[in-house]
Amino acid sequence: MRLLIADDDARAPRQLASDLGALAHEVVIVGDGRTALARATQETFDAVLLELVLPYVGGVEITRTLRERGLDLPIVLLSVHGDLPDRLAGLDAGADDYLVKPIAAVEIEARLRAILRRATRSGGHGVMRAGDIEVNEIKYRAQRGGRVLALPKLEFQMLCELIRNKNAIVTRAMFYRNVWRYDGEPATNVVESYIRRLRGHLNAAGEPDPIETIRGVGYMLVDHG
Repeated sequence: MRLLIADDDARAPRQLASDLGALAHEVVIVGDGRTALARATQETFDAVLLELVLPYVGGVEITRTLRERGLDLPIVLLSVHGDLPDRLAGLDAGADDYLVKPIAAVEIEARLRAILRRATRSGGHGVMRAGDIEVNEIKYRAQRGGRVLALPKLEFQMLCELIRNKNAIVTRAMFYRNVWRYDGEPATNVVESYIRRLRGHLNAAGEPDPIETIRGVGYMLVDHG
């Protein structure tokens, strides 16, 4: 893979680039957000790794801009901070993953391959269905009964997780692990809050609610098709 790394640290990205190079990846390093944004839009990369805090333009803003410009390549945010609000900001902006440094090159490679597998696991087209709901993971599109759902990134990923496990329970821990990329289960009601937002999008036209709450356990998307 050809990878773009944006990090203003003097030494760490070079070591990471060397380790990734040993795994047969081509790596380009830039030291500020403005250059990262320019190169990501003007050149071809298989994935982008962004430090959360960068000179000129931060990783979250770069991510948001790349998504707005239609780039659907994997974007991974890197930071020494693993706080949930930082993860939420990055994933809401459109990042595919959020990793806490230090992180080994082999794990980065594994995470990138997992992202690519998720995007193509449905017959190579990224399309999954449950009843009258359809999502396309590759194009980040969702619809219900032909009605386009304008879902923010986290709500979209929650819907994908529910459809992948349709007619089965998705626990809070599964959401934290597979959507927020967060180990453990913080003592917050963030899952409930985002489920409420997702329901608002799904049921906006008065359709029946397809998400069942399994009290004390999690949620289940019921496929009546």
